[in-house]
Amino acid sequence: MSDESTMIMLVQQYAARFGITFSSSLMADEQHKARVITLMAEALSGKRGAFTDEDVLQ
Repeated sequence: MSDESTMIMLVQQYAARFGITFSSSLMADEQHKARVITLMAEALSGKRGAFTDEDVLQ
């Protein structure tokens, strides 16, 4: 499975559970994208709740 397919599945799961709470424009920056992926994984695993742009930019 490609990285892009994995990302799409992760975003779909996150959106279904929490709604989208961050700007998709953050995905254009590789550093922010990595942070978004980490935060989504933590949220989906129950380690944290939904996150916002501020959480990504910290």
